[in-house]
Amino acid sequence: MSVDAKAEIVIARPRSEVAAVMFDPKFDKLWIGGLKNVFPLTSGLLKKGSKVERVGDFLNRRYSANVLVIDADSDRWVQLSSNEPFEMKVRYELEDLPDGTKVKLRVQSIGENEYKQMPASNFAKAVNDAVRSDLSALKKYLENGNA
Repeated sequence: MSVDAKAEIVIARPRSEVAAVMFDPKFDKLWIGGLKNVFPLTSGLLKKGSKVERVGDFLNRRYSANVLVIDADSDRWVQLSSNEPFEMKVRYELEDLPDGTKVKLRVQSIGENEYKQMPASNFAKAVNDAVRSDLSALKKYLENGNA
């Protein structure tokens, strides 16, 4: 079963401020649901070659993910790969708007996953819900003056 989850949201902050949070693994637990611990293995903002270990729960299953930045363009976009909670590609993309930043998040599964006991439509819905929830949490954090 494959998943291609996409969401976007407008955050009333400049792109550089959104990137400073979204592209810094130290902030991952503030906006990515289910994360318990994050261990940046490369310092600074995400860039090509950066590595991060993420530990969390997804659909009642504990995971420890090895995340690798495949490619990046400064404060515009980041392309990640992760082996858990299922094998996936993830893309964060930021676009300037007159009133803030359009933030896009896409999660694409690669191959099979460990959630075979769940109907494909339920799994896809859970991933889509998680992606939308993560962007809502990022927006709330940035617009409430926490950043």
